[in-house]
Amino acid sequence: MKTFTHTYPPPDITPVVRMKMLTLPDTGWSWVVLAAASGVMFVQGIFIGILGIIHLCLLDRFGDSNLKTALAGSIFACVNTAGGIVTSVLVERYSCRVVTLIGSLLFTLGLVLCAFPISLNVVIFAYGILSGLGSSMTNTAAYFVIGYNFRLRQNIASGIATSGIALGGLFIPTAVEMIREFYGNRMFFLILGAIALQSCFLGCMYFPSYLEVSRKLVPVSNSKVQQSHSGWVSIMKNPGFLCFTGCLCFTQLGVFVMYLHFPNYVTTMGFSVLDASYLLNVRGVCAFVSRLLISTLVNSDDSHPTTILFGIFTFLAIASMLLSVYGTSFQGLLIYCVFLGFYGDCVFSILNIINIKLVGLKLFASATGIEFAAMGICIFIGPSTVGNIIDEGGTYDLCFVITGILIMLGAVFSLISGLYERAQEEELHHKDTTIDIDVVTTDNKLLDHQDTDACVYN
Repeated sequence: MKTFTHTYPPPDITPVVRMKMLTLPDTGWSWVVLAAASGVMFVQGIFIGILGIIHLCLLDRFGDSNLKTALAGSIFACVNTAGGIVTSVLVERYSCRVVTLIGSLLFTLGLVLCAFPISLNVVIFAYGILSGLGSSMTNTAAYFVIGYNFRLRQNIASGIATSGIALGGLFIPTAVEMIREFYGNRMFFLILGAIALQSCFLGCMYFPSYLEVSRKLVPVSNSKVQQSHSGWVSIMKNPGFLCFTGCLCFTQLGVFVMYLHFPNYVTTMGFSVLDASYLLNVRGVCAFVSRLLISTLVNSDDSHPTTILFGIFTFLAIASMLLSVYGTSFQGLLIYCVFLGFYGDCVFSILNIINIKLVGLKLFASATGIEFAAMGICIFIGPSTVGNIIDEGGTYDLCFVITGILIMLGAVFSLISGLYERAQEEELHHKDTTIDIDVVTTDNKLLDHQDTDACVYN
């Protein structure tokens, strides 16, 4: 047990902190925050799971080309991830709770606008940009708030929270498709807007945590400003971080191609949209189990998550490249959905712990934002390119082979990043153990006569 003496309340922070309601790591309200973050990610999982269904909805509603229609989903997925770098800046300036509330309102506004009789161009802006940015703010802040509320149980907490994304894909695609068939394409977006609004209520439970607030207590000086800038520079000069970012870019480029185009591929094989939704349900079940398993698997200190990811992505790459061989029947498509669910995006359940190992606790939020921005660019390129290939007479079989090759490249980058991770982990761990002591020293200089309380960190 480590005991840190933290002097508060400083005179320049919020009344909540003055009331001594700071959340300590791994204790008390941290678990409520975990439940709220899981709910936010559940909402996120719904929209990832129905990305292809929305694509089919827009094709049916506007009857435009596959390429232009795919732009809406591609831009949504791009902004949803690329907006992470904006979110990281906003979280540093304000808080996870404020960012989540604003993001939820933007998310809802974009979807509600799509319900009106407008053109596909407006839908691309409303759904792709407004809703994409709002979704990014809520989702990325959920990752950050877990990092600010857990230390000893970081892996388990991240696994539980990100499994909420997988839960959002459990049976939801089928229910959403039934809702669309019953209410129509326009009313469909109003219902989606109501779902997106739930993140607003969940975000209200993000009470300030000790780790989140303590990073704002240090007085701003020229040296501190320079230290902040040098932090971003050190991230971009970190070869392990750059390799892991490459892993995320290549793998998620391929995975999001499958998310958006797989339902349409299923219909080209002669199956119905409802059949495609059943397959997406299977993917969601497998994703839920996978996230819990991998977060438990890497919970020990001697685990090497990037090496595990190498094996996972290699298997998914082979399954994608061979899809045209075994995916000619419903049973074959079902097998691929099992692979996609187990291996597609399990990386996000251990993303925090990998980033902390690569860049340290102080810089993990900034590193995550940079990764999300890089992934967003690749995610935009992938689905749009496949849509263009199909419009020009190409086949999905060729696209899936290319997708598998890209995922394989991501697996190689993951393996390389692990070499740098193990070289840096010991040094970064030593630095992070001094964070709370540094904050205490700074606070004592600012406040000579304030009351003190002992913050026990188990």
